Amino acid sequence: MKRNLFAALALSAVAAVGVPATAMASTTAGTTILNVVTVDYKDATNTNSFSAAFSTSVSVNLVKAGLNITTAPSTANYTPAFSCAALDSYASGGTFSAVYAMTATANGQDTYKLNIEQASHNASTSSATYTILKADGNVQAAATSAASDLVLNSAIVVGTSGTDTLLFPGGSLKSAADGGFAAGDIVVVDYGATKTAYLVKNVTLGHAAGYTVNGAIASTATGKKTDEERDQVQVEAFVNVNGIGNGGTAPAFNTTAPAVGTVVGEMAIVKIDVTAVSSAKDLDASVDYKLTVTDSSANNTQYVGSATNSPANTCPAGNFLATKLEILKQVRNFTDNGSFGATATSDPGKVLEYLVTVTNNGGQANSAAVIDNIPTYTKLVTFQDTYGGTVSTDGTGYFAQIFDGVNTVNLTVDASGEVAAQPLSPAPSVGFGKAAAVTAGAALNFYLGQGSSASAGGTVPSCSDSTKNTQALCIAPFTWNRTYTIKYRVKVD
Repeated sequence: MKRNLFAALALSAVAAVGVPATAMASTTAGTTILNVVTVDYKDATNTNSFSAAFSTSVSVNLVKAGLNITTAPSTANYTPAFSCAALDSYASGGTFSAVYAMTATANGQDTYKLNIEQASHNASTSSATYTILKADGNVQAAATSAASDLVLNSAIVVGTSGTDTLLFPGGSLKSAADGGFAAGDIVVVDYGATKTAYLVKNVTLGHAAGYTVNGAIASTATGKKTDEERDQVQVEAFVNVNGIGNGGTAPAFNTTAPAVGTVVGEMAIVKIDVTAVSSAKDLDASVDYKLTVTDSSANNTQYVGSATNSPANTCPAGNFLATKLEILKQVRNFTDNGSFGATATSDPGKVLEYLVTVTNNGGQANSAAVIDNIPTYTKLVTFQDTYGGTVSTDGTGYFAQIFDGVNTVNLTVDASGEVAAQPLSPAPSVGFGKAAAVTAGAALNFYLGQGSSASAGGTVPSCSDSTKNTQALCIAPFTWNRTYTIKYRVKVD
């Protein structure tokens, strides 16, 4: 299959190239240069005419060149330029993704060597992979962190035909079976001030000009000439799908055509994914990535990375937020309608209300559970129908309430009612709770966040749409729930 990735091809260390690659040849590799020489003469009587002819042919070599590394096309006419993807913040264990384009600039097909590395990081663990995508954003070659090969084509335009067909020297292009241009490939046409990416619609291979008299032995006769039939690549609009494409602009070569001698290069779409985990409390992780690309001679090196960054030729993948979970407990005299604070005063027989606030302004915390106890000299207050409702005298029913900033769940003493109390899909689980008893010293267990249950904590923060499990996905109108509050009441003995 064309453009397959083959693993474990080591890359040589070479000097950085700070500018985009440009074509260094103006004739397509594989072009046949035919020359026929003829001698005309007459016999001794000067009345009979004769001719003899001979031909030579020259095949043009591949002049290797680096790839142009740019952002992926998203408008009809774009001026290719490289810039590192915009920075963002991700939960520890989350994934940064960026899409780039690599366009061939040689005068023919070449095999390019790719290798990705993490240039620097302070993460506990991290990984970087790259995936080759099709024009519609679907996977062409699976994600890998290994060195690999990528076959790309490019050729020099010698003319156009109609509105949508590019012409190349006859016999110079490879067949699809040999990895040549094929339907669905992305090609970039150079108009001078702008470039446009198209899709290959159809390829028709021709043949070079030929002459039957050639070889190593001199000829006394003339031969038959075969005229050149040029190779043709028909292109069509590259409709924008998944943020990649030229917006559906169709070629119009009869009105505006690429100049003869410009390169039509095949483009590969490359998606880079970086994942990092920070296990250090309150310390965010950062990772720099670098994708190195060379031609088959291990020269003409280009990078997915900026020469001005430090380390050189790298891009930062953003910040992977460490878990920054904090807890605050406050109390108020509920009977006297007091305010929450660090301290309160109460007469015997009055009711106190406790407020526990759990906030995570960093990466997601897993198995988030709060362990509390009924204070000494008090008894847990329980309710018959809902928290704060009619008091239950037998210690059954509801004893607490959890609020995630969007939804509220009232908690039963034995955690029997919490499943039905969770918000409907796609909302996340708010939390569960359980009281070991209602007497002083008895354990109160609270389990918070998405994926929580009657016996285990879940993920904090979580999204108000449970299908959006990362902060990058949890965008408006959904809410990233960072803060959970727990309320319960006790009566002073």
